Amino acid sequence: MTYKIYAPNIHLFAFHLRNLSSSDSQADTDYDSKLLWHKYDQICAKFQIQQKLDLRDVAEGSRIALLKGATKDNILLPLEGKLSLNHGKRIKITGQACPLQIYDSYALGLNIRIPEVENNQKTEDVDLTVFKDFNPDQCFLPSNINSSLGQILLLTAWLPQKQQQDSHVWKEIADQCVQNFLGENDQDNCPPLYQEGQLFGSPIFEYGIPDQSQDYGKIFVWLFLGEDINGNYAARAEENFCWFYQYFIDLFFDRQKVIKAYQISREVYSDAYQGYQDIKQIINETIDHRLEACATTQSQDNQRSLSDDDLLEFKKKLRILPKLDLNYSDWLRQLESYSLTMKINAHNYSEKLQQIKAKLPKDEDLSFLSVFEHKISPTYQNQIQINLSYFAHSSALLDKAISSIRGIVEIEQAERDRALEKALRDKEEADRARDKQAEKQEKRLQLWITFVGTGLAVSGISSQTDAKQPLEAILIELDRKGSLDCPEAGFYPCLSYSVVFVVFHILIGVGVGAIAAFILDRIINRRSK
Repeated sequence: MTYKIYAPNIHLFAFHLRNLSSSDSQADTDYDSKLLWHKYDQICAKFQIQQKLDLRDVAEGSRIALLKGATKDNILLPLEGKLSLNHGKRIKITGQACPLQIYDSYALGLNIRIPEVENNQKTEDVDLTVFKDFNPDQCFLPSNINSSLGQILLLTAWLPQKQQQDSHVWKEIADQCVQNFLGENDQDNCPPLYQEGQLFGSPIFEYGIPDQSQDYGKIFVWLFLGEDINGNYAARAEENFCWFYQYFIDLFFDRQKVIKAYQISREVYSDAYQGYQDIKQIINETIDHRLEACATTQSQDNQRSLSDDDLLEFKKKLRILPKLDLNYSDWLRQLESYSLTMKINAHNYSEKLQQIKAKLPKDEDLSFLSVFEHKISPTYQNQIQINLSYFAHSSALLDKAISSIRGIVEIEQAERDRALEKALRDKEEADRARDKQAEKQEKRLQLWITFVGTGLAVSGISSQTDAKQPLEAILIELDRKGSLDCPEAGFYPCLSYSVVFVVFHILIGVGVGAIAAFILDRIINRRSK
């Protein structure tokens, strides 16, 4: 069944960071801080809207209207254009644009609608399939806008009196509004309904899971009730929405900041979890390797030891682990940063909601808006705190494990250094002993050379002297008949003279050589000391 609606509206609330952080900029070097204003021009071209945004440059950090000439009471740019319907008819549309800077981000509130009154005449009811014509080429969807903080789409329409009386059809009407806006003919492709309720006395529906990024984004459908029996429309829902339009922009901005921070934190969580698994795997492999090495290798002092290959492998992993640990610590820092962002913007959301409540009657029900404050945001914050607690505990364990591996390597290296030092000392001692032995052998050789050389030299010199008379006197004393005259005295005395002569000179050489060797030995010993 197709339903009629009156004065349908499209409200786009898009939010975009003015500047990305340095880490994000590395991932997206083509970041366009003016993206929202470019998208505004593209959307306006599809509806023949001629009004351009004339913006002023302002310093970052404040909440301020960006239209030149904007005042406290006038920050909206009125719009006029044409809506081309499926059957070829073109009807007049109006709207408004509200470009803002909200602290570190840009915000664009853009409204396009079929006016309630034209030429002082109430406009006609239209089939709700008109929402399909409000979204040519899917120009309002996130896939086209692609703002860094996301967006919220709000579809509003008045319900004729007939539909106001039957609350059972409200959800069906809301479903059809979303279906037509998205260009889906199959009801099964309609985004899931997240919550429904009442806001300022009119039914409102939220489609799409808040923290899930879908092609359709976040869509609200707000059906105004207020037609009287005379066909006049007057709903406090629309009046309050217009009155609190700026508050709604802030509410949606804070909401998107919380949701975006949570979405990114889930990505960081995945990275941190994978990083933790990688570090854990390396540590487990190292421990297993250590146990295996200890089971197969035993040092001389009966202590477990690593092989050279095992030690090199341990050192290699020690070079890898600090980098992984640094990345892991950076992910934890990011989680803490996003947790803080969520807390700040959740607090801002609550404050803004309290300001709205303060301006309304005490019995006004804002429970639909409070769901985010009391249910959605706390759930996100609790989840990120659980993640931080888990990873913080894991980080402490990883630090201890890395320290243990480093200790094993340092101890093993120290033992090897001591063993190498001992080996060097032993080698030096062996070399000194070998040098000492060689020195002794050289000394012995010198003594022998001195002994023999001196003896031969003295013997040679002594043999050249005339030793006949002394020898003869000795021989005569021993043998009165002996004579040294040869050959007249006979052969025997001559022979005796020759033998004694030689022996005598040899003994002289031996004695002198021994004395010389003794003196040389004393000199060498004195120098060596």
